[in-house]
Amino acid sequence: MRAAALPDAVPVSAKHGFAASAVARVTGGLLVSTMRADPHEAARTPDLVRRAAGEDFFLTLLTEGSARLRQGDRAAEVGPGDFALVDSTHPYVFRFDRPFRSVVLQIPRAMLTSRCAVAEHVTAVPFRTARGMGAFVSPVLRALAEQGHDLGEATAESFMRNLLDLLATACDALGSDVSGKTSAAVHRRDLRRAKAYLADRLHDPGLTLLAASHDLGFSLRYLHELFREADTTPRAWLYAQRLDRARTMLSGAGYDAQSISSIAPRVGFKDASHFSRAFKSRFGTSPATYRRTAVTAPSGNA
Repeated sequence: MRAAALPDAVPVSAKHGFAASAVARVTGGLLVSTMRADPHEAARTPDLVRRAAGEDFFLTLLTEGSARLRQGDRAAEVGPGDFALVDSTHPYVFRFDRPFRSVVLQIPRAMLTSRCAVAEHVTAVPFRTARGMGAFVSPVLRALAEQGHDLGEATAESFMRNLLDLLATACDALGSDVSGKTSAAVHRRDLRRAKAYLADRLHDPGLTLLAASHDLGFSLRYLHELFREADTTPRAWLYAQRLDRARTMLSGAGYDAQSISSIAPRVGFKDASHFSRAFKSRFGTSPATYRRTAVTAPSGNA
């Protein structure tokens, strides 16, 4: 069977004779999977992130074996009874060096973030079964895997709501112990990547934020979140950069032979009149007037 650590990942390396099995069922509206597999490495690749339709967290509880997990700049080692969360909107890698058994709970993003504001900041961080809230959540997850099929529909839904509340409490407790500096550094890095990507494509009038997020390996929601932290939006930032580039071109000697109508598409505007209106709205003067002023302005040399 071709399987991996999680339903949304693919095996990228495994020894000859690799074997795996998985059983999945819906309990209380959420997908619960029990898995067994030989040693392998499984990856949620940028391509899988781009093609994915949903946004979920995956909780993986190891019942046997051990694993190493990496997502973003965080890495964790998980042992029997421990569990960890991963975010399906970002790439990650699970590595299993020995045969293992696991329980995987697929949680729609909104169902957890509505309960726990720090859920995104505790991915790839181990919840230990020997201490803290992990000691409470781990046995409940085991019971879910072993006895969940015996629950009636209404009972299962009530049970799952309580489990998510318990998990949110665990996330809040762990989040208070995890420094926010790591998350902030990741966001700054990703924002730099996003800005560089958009800046390289200022000339493309067909560029869409959806395409940009796919190419970057981000979700569209996360792309907006990055720019919101910088007090802007991706579209507003791109728009401003296009106009700033146009202003540079209009004042530069290397573009004095270029007409305004030919500069407009070079900064991503299909229509020259739209470009002129946008330029005047931002800088208070038309492109033509700005060019004349820039050319005739004194250089400051004696």
